[in-house]
This record gives sequence, C-alpha cells and structure tokens, in this order.
Amino acid sequence: MNEKRINPTRKALRTFLIFIGLFLLYAFAVQATEVDVAKLRNEAREEQVVGVLRFLGDPDITDPDVIDLLLGDETGSVSLTEITQNTLRLILETIFMALMATVIGTLLAIPVSFLAARNLMLEITSPLAAIMLGLIALPLGGVAGSGVMQLVGRLVQLATAQQWIGLVALLVAVVLIWLALRMGPPLVSTQKRGRGETAVALLVVLFAGLLALFALDVAAVLGSDAGLWLAERLGFLAFLGNFLNVIADLIHLLLPAIVGLLAALVAASFGSRYGQEMVLRLEGTPARLLTAALTVGGTAVLIYGVGAALNWLYQFDNPQNWTTIPALVGGGVAGVLALFVAPKRPFAIGGVVYTISRTILNALRSIESLIMAVIFVVWVGLGPFAGVMALTLHTIAALGKLFSEQIEGISEGPIEAINATGANRLQMVVYAVIPQIVPPYIAYTLYRWDINVRMSTIIGFVGGGGVGFLLSQSIRLLRYREASVMMLAIAVVVSLLDYISASVRKRVI
Repeated sequence: MNEKRINPTRKALRTFLIFIGLFLLYAFAVQATEVDVAKLRNEAREEQVVGVLRFLGDPDITDPDVIDLLLGDETGSVSLTEITQNTLRLILETIFMALMATVIGTLLAIPVSFLAARNLMLEITSPLAAIMLGLIALPLGGVAGSGVMQLVGRLVQLATAQQWIGLVALLVAVVLIWLALRMGPPLVSTQKRGRGETAVALLVVLFAGLLALFALDVAAVLGSDAGLWLAERLGFLAFLGNFLNVIADLIHLLLPAIVGLLAALVAASFGSRYGQEMVLRLEGTPARLLTAALTVGGTAVLIYGVGAALNWLYQFDNPQNWTTIPALVGGGVAGVLALFVAPKRPFAIGGVVYTISRTILNALRSIESLIMAVIFVVWVGLGPFAGVMALTLHTIAALGKLFSEQIEGISEGPIEAINATGANRLQMVVYAVIPQIVPPYIAYTLYRWDINVRMSTIIGFVGGGGVGFLLSQSIRLLRYREASVMMLAIAVVVSLLDYISASVRKRVI
C-alpha cells in the first residue's frame, strides 16, 4: 500500500523535474540563438522584406512581363527572357546531376549495405589463425592484382597502337574465352572432383579471367576512340559520342583499382579459409604455434598499413617510427598473447567488419555534400562534375545506412528455411534476403533522387554546377526577380519528380 501511494508522487516529481529541465534547455537555446522578437517590429526591415517578397512574386520570365500582359499594359510578341532560357538549361543539368549521382551511388551502396547489416555480419566467426592469414593475404592479393593489370595494360597498349590491330585482338580474345569455357571442365559440378580436375578448372577460370580483363581494357580504349570519332560527326547528337568516350575512359581508369581490390578480397577469403582448415587439423602445441606465427604476421601487416596511411597523410620526418618499428613490436607482443588463446576459439570477425562499415558510413554522412563539393571543386575544377562526385559520395553513405537498416528488419523465417536446406551463405543472401529488400530499395532510391535534386541546387553555390550557381549570383547581386525564376523552376521540378516517383513506387512496390 505504501508503494502504491509513493509511486504517483515520484512520477509527478519526475515529470516536474523533466519539465523544469526542458524549460531551462529552451531558455538557454533562445539566448544561444540570439532570438530577438523586437527585430520583427522594425519598420525599416519590414519594408525591405515586403519589397523582396514583391520582387520574388514577379519573376522575370517573359518579355514583356507576365503581370503587364495580364493587366493589358503591353502588347506584341512574347518571348522568354535570357535568364529564363539559362534557367531551363541549368535545371536540366541539375536533374541529370542528381540522376547520375543517384544511379552510381545506389550501385555502390548496395554491397556496402550488406557489410553494415548487423544480422548478417554478427554471426560470422573465425578462429584467430584464419583472421590473421586473411590479413596477411590481403595486401599480397592487392599487389598481385595490380601487377597483373600492369602486364595487361602493357599488352593493351601494344595491341591498340593501331585500331585495326586492337579490334582483331579483341575478337581473338573473345573467341578464346568462349573456347576455354566451352571445351574446358564445367565451372560448377554436382559431383566431387579430384585434385587434377580441380586444378584444370582453376587454370581455365584463371585463363578466361585474364583474357576477359584484356578484352575489357581493349574495348575501353577502342570505345574511347570511337566516342571521340562519333562526337565530331554526329552534330546535335554529339553527346552520344561523348557519353561513349566518358564511359570507356572511366572503365579504363577504374579497371586496375577494381581488379586490385577484388584480388585482395579474394586472397583474403582464401587465406581465411585455409587458415581455418589448417588450425582445425592441428591439436595442442602445433595449433598454438601456428596461431601465434600467423598472429605475428597479421598484426604486423595491420599496424604497418595503418602507419603507412598516417605517414601518407601527415608526412612524418621518420616514417619508420610509425610503420616498421611499431609493426615489429606489435606483431611480437600479439604473437606472445596469441599463445594463451585457444586456437579453435571463434572470434566475431563479422562484428568488426560491421563496426568499421557503420563508422565509415556515419563519418561520411556527417560531412555535408556542400563541404564535399568544395573538395571536389579543388580536384576537378568548377562545374557539374564536381557536384556529381560530391552527391555520389553522400548518396553512398546515406543509402548504405538506409539499406543496411532495411536488411536488419527483414523476416528471419526465409533465412532459417534456406539455411535448413544446407545452402551456403551466398545462396542464403540470394534466395532469402534479396527478395525481401528489393521493394524498399527501389523506394529509397527514388526518394534519394528527390533529395539529390534539391541538394544539387545548394551545391551550385560553391561552384558544383547546376542552377544553384546562377541562383547564388542573382541573390548576391540583389536580382530577386531573376532569383524568383530559378526558385519557381526548382519548385516545379521537385513537385514533378515527387509525382513521378510516387507513380513508380505504386507500380513497382
């Protein structure tokens, strides 16, 4: 009885204290934000605001003016003003900036979202030896991939010295790839293979992969030349040739980095797999010694990589104090500590990957695209290209978080059903996760395009292209009638995109 009497009193006291705390918080907020109601009653400022509103309400769209035509004060032919024509041109640029950033950002955010999904990553565990061998193999795979692409690049340079030779080399490479896949052993077999058959299958895959890289790089070089040729001869359709040239140059530029990254990830995957198999086959002291030895190497690689990154950023006077020496000391200490760890104990490596992925996404989201645009303007110069890059990076961070949270909210039933059939992790993702996330992924992508259109107008204020640059100039020069034209165009475009995205979501989802 006493508790029932005291609880309402405590609850009322707690509510009162919360109210007092909120009151003090908002009172301090008013002081911090310098709120002054007296300024709202300043007659001079009121007249200025009214004048600005009247200018904004009379956009300079046509010549003669629209208002004058409605009042019958002007007669004759009507034409669009120069500012209206520039606005129409730049609003199209703004839309396509947002479209490119949304498409590229979405494609890159999808794989990132799986790494940042708690329910998929936390269940991934590996012994310490597997983790460390994966770390050791990671840079080795990257170096090997980069070396292979350097060799392929030299061959491509020789093959494309003349265009007809490059075309013949491309056709020969495609034919050899087809013959290797057709006449070689099947890549996927339902029966257990012997070591010889497995080795032959791996050689076929390696041979076909190298030829595919060569063919893709040759096609990129030839595509760039073809794009330039078409741009000179297509007249008003020259943008098609320029598009082909840009895509081909982008492939040629990014192919070495992509191959190096994929090679590093594949090497880390194989290293982790074989490290786990080795430690599971051993018992007692040999298993501990193997774990300690791999821990020395893996820790040294990790510390050296972090130190090298810091040295690249800060350019230390004695870089060995941040790379080699800490790597040796840290590796030795970690190796000694690894002797006291159970060799077969599983560690939540998936949780580490999840934490790192989420941290990177949160860090990128905390930086506004306006700041990113300033950096990219320094890199690539003024124009819409800088705006596209800034919007793309921010889109990856924003959609990566939204997509990962959508994965975390899926139903566990299909996952348990697929796992019960003995499916591997890739099959589980393909058949149990992806079908549940396609509709919300589409909805988020369309919504992000909406956001990017609005953000691209702001990015223009720092030279990131689009209608925002022209809008900032008009505002700075106090040309409010011109600014009103651009604001009206932005409002119309955003409204149309909202209607279109709603219609698409209704049909697709």
